[in-house]
Amino acid sequence: KMSLAKSFVTKGGINLKQINPKTLESKTVPGLHFAGEVLDINAHTGGFNITAALCTGWVTGSPHY
Repeated sequence: KMSLAKSFVTKGGINLKQINPKTLESKTVPGLHFAGEVLDINAHTGGFNITAALCTGWVTGSPHY
């Protein structure tokens, strides 16, 4: 457990410009979805990066119509 000042999501990963923001599917490899800390999200999270991982996992696992 760290202080808020050190609570960051890991920097680096899949560039968000390379994925569809509604489905988190790769724009270059159809059927490939990304979630959690493999995404290039860099921000203060206050320890809530687990929430980002769960939410992006839900999006990638949901049926897309």
